Amino acid sequence: MTSKRNVLLLALLGAVVLLATAGRTWVEGTLHDAVLQDSTVSVDGNDAASGVLAAGLVGAAAAVATATGGRVVRRVGAVATVLAGVLAIVLTVRVLLDPADVVGRQAAQTTGRTGTVPADGTVTTWVWVALLGGVLLAAAGALAFVGIRRWAGLSSRYEAPTGRGHATRVSDWERLSQGEDPTVEPGDAAGDPPR
Repeated sequence: MTSKRNVLLLALLGAVVLLATAGRTWVEGTLHDAVLQDSTVSVDGNDAASGVLAAGLVGAAAAVATATGGRVVRRVGAVATVLAGVLAIVLTVRVLLDPADVVGRQAAQTTGRTGTVPADGTVTTWVWVALLGGVLLAAAGALAFVGIRRWAGLSSRYEAPTGRGHATRVSDWERLSQGEDPTVEPGDAAGDPPR
């Protein structure tokens, strides 16, 4: 379960769930206000918990960095993935604990008021789905932190050449600056005409 592939898939699944649910209706409620009458209000995830979308994006980016980076980047990426998942969990739990406040704040903001409007609210299933996405993201980060030591790095073709065993190509301009004739190939006698 702590393999690189499993962790990356789990993190990306959690991030996709968060991104998909952010635009869905999380809370529905009724206002109890003399001016607004008894009207119904629907609040989507972006308005109910504005940081959920950002948590999903950060979690996805951190998971990719964890899977592709070096040792230090992997550890930082795993911690960032966990923190993104925890942020999503905290934001969704706040909505679950007080949906009436979410409806009241949204109604006040829509009408240009400050504070909140008296309201009732109930959560939809999309909040629970978003909570699951946050849990998946946090779990992926924790599993990555456990399995990081056993993960292989990227293949050597992604590594920068170290200079050992690699011939370094000198540009013609550098050869000219060093007083050499760039039109003469190394090993050719200077007096031989070019072929």
